[in-house]
Amino acid sequence: MLKLEYKKISKHTRNAMKKAIDSKKNYYTEAIDTIKELLPSKEIHILNSANSAIFTVVEALPEPIVIPDEGGWNGLQRSAKILNKETHEITTEDGLINLKELSNYFNENDVGSLYITSLVGYTKEQPLKEISELCNLHDVILIVDISGSIGDDYLSNTAYADIQVSSTGSPKIVNVENGGFINNITQKIKFNNHLLKTFKADNITCAGIIEEIPYAKINLEKTIKATAYLKNKLIEELESDKIHDIIHKDGHGINIIISEESKSKAKQLSFKIREKLEISNNKSIITTGPNYNRLKRPCVCIELKNLDITSLTIENLDKLNDIIIVAINE
Repeated sequence: MLKLEYKKISKHTRNAMKKAIDSKKNYYTEAIDTIKELLPSKEIHILNSANSAIFTVVEALPEPIVIPDEGGWNGLQRSAKILNKETHEITTEDGLINLKELSNYFNENDVGSLYITSLVGYTKEQPLKEISELCNLHDVILIVDISGSIGDDYLSNTAYADIQVSSTGSPKIVNVENGGFINNITQKIKFNNHLLKTFKADNITCAGIIEEIPYAKINLEKTIKATAYLKNKLIEELESDKIHDIIHKDGHGINIIISEESKSKAKQLSFKIREKLEISNNKSIITTGPNYNRLKRPCVCIELKNLDITSLTIENLDKLNDIIIVAINE
């Protein structure tokens, strides 16, 4: 049995959040300034959840809103449905935007906005620079969800989006267990003040963000490095396997997606892996597809992003590799 720690709030962050309970200090303004040090901007709003941030953004977006057909975040679709906003899906390559396809789509259709996650299903980088250039050319508002990449010099670069949204919930790179923020970079869109006030984050959440933001870059780098190590081992082990393959082998993400024959086989494989793992708080690091938020094909996802940094050791990754391979070969 491999024992692993699920991602948790650090001790210093928890203490800061406790201190904020009875404090009269304006943590909101300080939290915004802290985010701006990482993501330069004239307008940032911190809200009580990522879904609140997405809802607020969707309410203000021009239609139709184009989204990837997989590998995105279904919270946008739920918000759009509530707000009666028109969304269209664009065909992708396992979630990855095809730039020629996107260019043709923009040429042939009227598009108001494009919403993407910086990482396809947390596993592969979108070509943000080129996507941004196409959006600018066609006057399309580009919204990039950076929840899985905040701190990355490319994927969270403010030059490649009109609006960025990010979760600071759990288990995320900035891990406060709740909250999210909007970075209105180009200020082409004006948000509803009533929604901003209604969903505004409290002092406790902001105190946590102040503590966590400075560690975003190093936490992300450690998670990407651990994911790359395990992914490379699995690629080598599965080289001759005709069924199981690593999807987006060249991706530098924070999870690993393994293809399977069918939905039922994916569930069986995930069960075999889970029964060899003991994750703190009875949590899990295994998800399965078809799943819009990952890929819409049978697969098993190893969510290293869910683990506490202290568990991402070479010893643990080697043991996890062995567990996965044994489960596949059973």
